[in-house]
Order: sequence, then structure tokens, then C-alpha cells
Amino acid sequence: MKLLFSLCLLFTSGLTLASTYQNFNACTAFDCLRTTDTSLSEKEWKQVRGLFKGVDNPKQERTQIKQAIALLEVLVGAKTGTWRDLALNEKPAEKKGQLDCKAEATNTTTYLRLLQQDGLLKWHKVQDYVVRDRFWLVPHWTGVIEDQTTGVKYSVDSWFRKNGEPPTVVTLERWLNKK
Repeated sequence: MKLLFSLCLLFTSGLTLASTYQNFNACTAFDCLRTTDTSLSEKEWKQVRGLFKGVDNPKQERTQIKQAIALLEVLVGAKTGTWRDLALNEKPAEKKGQLDCKAEATNTTTYLRLLQQDGLLKWHKVQDYVVRDRFWLVPHWTGVIEDQTTGVKYSVDSWFRKNGEPPTVVTLERWLNKK
């Protein structure tokens, strides 16, 4: 009865159970139409944590964020089949493991939130992913972080690179203007 009461309080307060590196959802197909529940071991997450040791400014943190996203793509890709993902949309959508920009942005945002939840991000805050050219034939999505010292937002876009390669990180303004 006590457990039921606690769960009711949790859900009625507007909170939901947060994802952790031990339990999260990853997109495995175009438009995130297929997803897989997955997890990382303590040993795997320790590798990610290690990337952020000695980081002492926002620029260094952005560099390590790129490395962390690349590592997380490798670790998660081995479990979900997205290790096959090539840069851009190189394979047809029906090829297993190939992701489009929306799936990439969703996964990147998930990974960024895992980093944030673990306290690894000291100078950046994760924002919701963003789309440009929403009303054109080919919209494009990206993950976003905000530098807490300057307020500048940055695109974290893994779609341009194949699985396991560091994403492109540029100011969101530059990304929105396609520069």
C-alpha cells in the first residue's frame, strides 16, 4: 500500500521516472519510428565520465561533449544495431540501423540529458532539439546545448557523420543559417 501511495504521489505531481544510463530509449530507424529500450553498464558509463575529468571551461566541455556523443553512439550502436549508421542518409530508410536527422537529434538529446543528469555538464544546459526548414520538403533537426556563461546556444548535430564519429558543434545561429 505504501508503494502504491508513493507511485501515486510521483505521477500526480507531474514528475515521471527519469531515464538513466541504466535504462533509456534509443531511436533505431528513420523518423524515430522504431525505438529500443537499452542501457549501459557501470563500466561503459565510467568511460563516458572519464571524458569530463579536468574540463575547466565551456569550450573544453563542448569538445568533450563531442567525444562523449561519439562514444555513446558506439556503445549504444553495438546494442541496437545503429552501428551501421552512415553519414547523412546514405542508405535507404528501410536499411536496418540507418538513422535520419530526426532520429539522430532525438538520440543526441537523450545522450546529452544523460550527461546532464549525471552532473557531467558544468557549463552547458541541454535544450530541446530544434528543427530548421520545418515547412520545406526536407526539414533538418539537431540537438541543442546552451552555454550557461554566455547564453549562446549550440547545435550538436551527429547526422553529418557516421556512427561513432564526433558530431558537428556550431552556434545554433550558424546552424539555422546553414553556414
